[in-house]
Formats: sequence, C-alpha cells, structure tokens
Amino acid sequence: MHKVAVVGMGYSGAILVERLKNLTPALKVDVYDPTGSTGSGQAYQRDNLSNLVNRPAGLMYLREYGDFKQWLSESPVASPKSYQPRPVFGSFIEETLKSSLRAYSAIQYRRERVIGISTEQGGYSLITTSGKCIGYNAVVLATGNPEPADIYRLKGTERYINNPFPTTKLGDIRSGRIGVLGNQLSAIDVALTLLDAHPDNHVTMLTRNSKIPNYSEHYHPRPLKVLTESNLKQRLLGADSVLKTVQAMFDEELGAHGIQVRIEALMRDHTQASVAREAIYSVFSSTNLIVPVIWNHLSERDRKIFIRRYRNAWRQLRVPIPKENWIKIQQHIQLGRLACKTGLADISFDENQFVVRGRGFQDAFSDLVNATGAGDVMEGSLYKTLRASGMCVQHQYGGIDVCFDDCRVINEKGPTNIFAIGAPTVGVFYAVSNIDVLQMQAEIIYKTLSSLSA
Repeated sequence: MHKVAVVGMGYSGAILVERLKNLTPALKVDVYDPTGSTGSGQAYQRDNLSNLVNRPAGLMYLREYGDFKQWLSESPVASPKSYQPRPVFGSFIEETLKSSLRAYSAIQYRRERVIGISTEQGGYSLITTSGKCIGYNAVVLATGNPEPADIYRLKGTERYINNPFPTTKLGDIRSGRIGVLGNQLSAIDVALTLLDAHPDNHVTMLTRNSKIPNYSEHYHPRPLKVLTESNLKQRLLGADSVLKTVQAMFDEELGAHGIQVRIEALMRDHTQASVAREAIYSVFSSTNLIVPVIWNHLSERDRKIFIRRYRNAWRQLRVPIPKENWIKIQQHIQLGRLACKTGLADISFDENQFVVRGRGFQDAFSDLVNATGAGDVMEGSLYKTLRASGMCVQHQYGGIDVCFDDCRVINEKGPTNIFAIGAPTVGVFYAVSNIDVLQMQAEIIYKTLSSLSA
C-alpha cells in the first residue's frame, strides 16, 4: 500500500490525516474536499461565537487530550470559559492541521468534489467533477454530517432554509413569526442567533415530542467500575434480555459513584440529573466508547425495542447544552420572545406563509429554518452513486454497512479497502456524534492502514 485518498476534511478527516502523516513519505495521502476546509468542517466553521461546543474545553482535542486547552492558554484573545465557541475550536484545528500539511509534502490537498468511486487494476479510482484520479490502494470516507432531512418537502420554497449553517447567513431575517424546526443543539444555536440579530425577532421552536435539553456545567470523565468492555461482554453473554442487563449495569455504575437515581428515572425526566449533575454527566461522558459496543451486542429485537421505547429519551438525557446557553434560552422564554411547542404533525406553504399544525395548535410563520440536526448520508449524491454501483450497502439503521472491528465498508461481496468514519457509520456504531468515537474510529483505520503498509 502506497497511496490513500481521504474524502472530506472536517474534524474526522483532520484527526485521520494527523495520524496518517506518521506513515509518510512511504505512504502518499491525497485529501479531497470541495469547500477548502482544513479541519473545521461544518461543525466548527467560522460562525457566530454564541454557538458553543457542548463539551468542556479540556475534553476537546485533535491529537491528544489537553492540546486544545494548551492552545487556548497561549492565545491572547481566548476566553477562559469552560465551554468554548465552535469557531474557536475550528481555528485551533485549522492552525494545527495547516502546520502538518506544510511539513509533510506527501500529503496533498485537492479542492475537488468526489462524485463516485470505481475499482480499477486491483485498486480504486476517484471520480471527481474534473475527471478521474487513479491508483489508490485504499479510500477513507470522512464526509461529515449531511444536512437535515427535508421531511416536509419544502426545499426551494421562499424564506425556507433547510441547512442553517453557518448561522451568520440568518442575520438578515427580520420577523416576529420565525419558526425553527427542532429544539436540540443545532436549533438552540439557530434560535439564539436569530434572537440576537434583531430585538423585534420572535422565534418558535417546533418539535414532535422532545423537550429543551438539560444543561451541564463542569464535568470530568471518571473510570468506569461496572460498564467496562470486558465486564459488559461477560454479563451480556447468554443474557435473556440484553437491554434489561444493560439497564441494570447502568444503575450499578451510577450507584458505584454514589449517585442515587436510576437510569430509567433519568430518561423519564432528564431534569432529575440536577440531583448530582456533575457526577452524572461525568459518568455518562465515560460511557461514550461503551455505547457502540452495547449497540453492537443488541439483537435485532432489542434494537427495535430500544428505537421504539428509549432512543428519544436517551438522546434527550445524553445531549446536554452549556449552562450559559440554557440560561439565555430561559430568559428569552420569560420575555416572550421564544416559545417551544411539541406535537408537530404537519407543515404546508400556503398564501406566502408556512402553516404549521400540531397537537392543539395551528400557527403561521413568515420564515422557517430546519435545525433538526444531521440527516442520513444516503440522501447525498455520492452515497446514492456508491450504492447504485454496488460499492456500498445501505444499513437499515442509517448510513452504510461497515465492519465494527475495522470500519471497512461492506459491499455486496464483503469487506473492502474502502473505510468510513463518522456519520456514514451511524447504523453500525450508533453514537458517532461525539469526538471520542471519532477518535477511536480514526485510530482503528490508522492501525489497519499501517498494517497494510508494512
């Protein structure tokens, strides 16, 4: 193996390239990204500073724990706050990665869009908008999060925005009737941007059933005492109900840290985390790498039960926001500038306005912004092409099918030397939106490519 292509240069592409540079100059790496991103991607691009990362700065990193915090300490303009703006973390990634690209000439950046992949002479060729690039022994799909799903088929409608990022583009909206789809991390970034943009703006966040997220303050990962990978595998072996066993182990883990509340109670009412907020989120942050292992051990029956009964509650509990933004949201609600409505059922565009219907309400909005979070990569043109050509197989729980052990993409004939990281792997790894899982996947792919290069 002497030549690898990385498709995408957001955070997941950046952490992989930072590892692959150790295999150069014997290994040549071509990076493809049409946006010109050098590591920040959509999540950490230049944007409003009110968009905060929902993870303490000490737990944000590119190469190793502490590198972002060290960078902050050396920056004359950085804020000492625990929760940093997304664009600040993006600047750190870009600065670090540009240094690597300058120092390692075997890593080449191509500002081109990849629209397909083909097999050729035992390797791979990338088809781009400008032609064909041949001779790759392996390809890594690090394409990042796709834009939100256009559930109500409103794309192309005037005053409808399906992808709100960067939120700076929302600054010209002036209205007392702005609807925002969603009420989680993305929606809160959007709502705060709109409310800060003009004092006469009023926003209503619309969801089917979720509530405003809980908030977190300072927390630090704790060593797990019960939910270790070895203990998990041992306990799940032969268990009558994996879900019930996992639930019992979560309760035991919380109890081992002196937290007197059960996981079921927390999912039923996420505000109960206030009884031991720092301890609870410290424990949960330590389970980031365990959740994919649990998902991988669930039977199809248990997965369907989890999706139907627990997925929304788990997501609601597990994705808190910084207290600073939570306070702002509460203040806007009290001032009457922000409302949150659940029970959303349908949206139509009629007489130059968006008519929204839900349980017990019907409202009309002049502007509508979709901030429901990442959609499914299979809606993107690249993955539609790969699927149609037999280069990948769609996974029933989202994204494409990959091997859990090494992130190899599985096509109709089996595993390949195409790899995937992040959003494309959501069906197999379940939790791919936190940087611990992305770092784990990058390390797995790096070690596999390293062994193939030996």
